[in-house]
Amino acid sequence: MKQSKKYLFTLVIAFFAISLGTAQDKTATYDAPDQAVWHAKSRTWFVSNLGGGISLKKDHYGWITQTDKNGKVIQDFWIGKTEGMHAPSGMTTTDDYLYVCDREGVYEIEIAKRKIKNFFKIEGASFINDVVIAQNGDLYVSDFFGDKIYKLPKENRKPEVWLETATLKAPDGLYMEKDKLIVASWGKLSNPATFETSVLGDLLSIDLKTKKIEVLISKMGNLEGITKADNFYFVTDWFSGKVLQVDVRQKTVSTFISGLKNPTDPNFAPELNVLAIPQHGTNQVLFINLQKN
Repeated sequence: MKQSKKYLFTLVIAFFAISLGTAQDKTATYDAPDQAVWHAKSRTWFVSNLGGGISLKKDHYGWITQTDKNGKVIQDFWIGKTEGMHAPSGMTTTDDYLYVCDREGVYEIEIAKRKIKNFFKIEGASFINDVVIAQNGDLYVSDFFGDKIYKLPKENRKPEVWLETATLKAPDGLYMEKDKLIVASWGKLSNPATFETSVLGDLLSIDLKTKKIEVLISKMGNLEGITKADNFYFVTDWFSGKVLQVDVRQKTVSTFISGLKNPTDPNFAPELNVLAIPQHGTNQVLFINLQKN
């Protein structure tokens, strides 16, 4: 692993490199962890697991794990196993709810009750990937294969195609930046079966009012997930095994960490100053303390 010139980091946990087991096997906490999100109200992390390895099958074998602030597992299978989740991926939180992308739509989960309140099915979506929430409560959802962004308005949560364009180049990770939707795109797909690309993905900014698209950084990589700490975006490049640190003001991209195996959707906890990074390829979640130089 290499250190960035912008941040020093302390790796506090890189835990549970796991061989797959049965549903009763308590060592099988993580199985292709896809997203880690911090929930400040409960001071816990939630980690989505595709289940069955790096699989997008509709197999009812996916779940959410809950950990404490230090990454110690509280509930291996917090929700999802008995509820029939297929391959939960991107997530976002409010004080009271956890929103989770799955193959056919988005779950709304009451965190305090540990209970699914709603499931918002998205008809016509090809590959639902990530979700973020705007300041007004609207949800935005990426459709990887469809080159689409869906909106689920707060007042009714009825999914609508908000934006559809080839410029999105397989939109993957999302981040909400006030009145802008930041999109980490995978790239122009040359072989959808293997996720290979002919053109690398961009970092995009989309105005929520006008839908105008600005390319912040072009041809960055096969971008998977994105979060922000201070003035820097941290973006994962799945194929290269890197976490990239981006300063869009200076238009600079540096390697924050290399040598990972298929890093996925990161999240930053400002209360802890900790960056969480799951890895598909090792069934691990890294929790990194960030320290400025």
